[in-house]
Amino acid sequence: MAGQRARTPYQEAGPRPDDAAVPAQRSRSAGAGAGAGEQAAASGSRSQRANAAARRKQQAQKRGSLVAVVLAIGLPLVGAVADELGGPGVGIFFAVAAVLGTGLAALLCSPAGRWWVVTGAPLVVLVTASATEYVFNGDKYQDTKQLGTGALRWVVGAFPVMAAAVAAALVVVVVKAVVDRRQSGGRPPEARAGGGTPEGNRRSRRG
Repeated sequence: MAGQRARTPYQEAGPRPDDAAVPAQRSRSAGAGAGAGEQAAASGSRSQRANAAARRKQQAQKRGSLVAVVLAIGLPLVGAVADELGGPGVGIFFAVAAVLGTGLAALLCSPAGRWWVVTGAPLVVLVTASATEYVFNGDKYQDTKQLGTGALRWVVGAFPVMAAAVAAALVVVVVKAVVDRRQSGGRPPEARAGGGTPEGNRRSRRG
């Protein structure tokens, strides 16, 4: 008709169906980006907490190792001095103090430090007993012959205490190992931390 404008084929066809899908696609992309940002923030927060916990554990282990060294050396020394002041030579006080100090040192040390306590206990016992005896009775060991006889007597006398101290440390090491294994459910440390397992790897990839 004369009063009507001609319509183009595009106008007659109407809007294309895929024109309205563009805003929806942009919305999905924006939501995915926000979700990834939240996951990254959560992963960073977990990592910070894990690092802080690891630092606190390391500091506690250092303090425990220092206390263990003081106990392993200090208690036998106090016991030996008490025996020398109370009677002739080291005796029961020294033996009890050496065993107690070695056991407490093994209890407070880290798993790696416990074996140092076990292997170092005989040396600590022998040196402490010998040094205390020599300091308090140095006039008996002026010549080489007397010193050699005294050293042999120190070794023989300190041997039962050395054996008892090592046995106490070994008992503590075994008990601590069993307790740690039960608390962890028999899993290795990397599995407890979520690594080395498919679940841990999937969590790492999602983070």
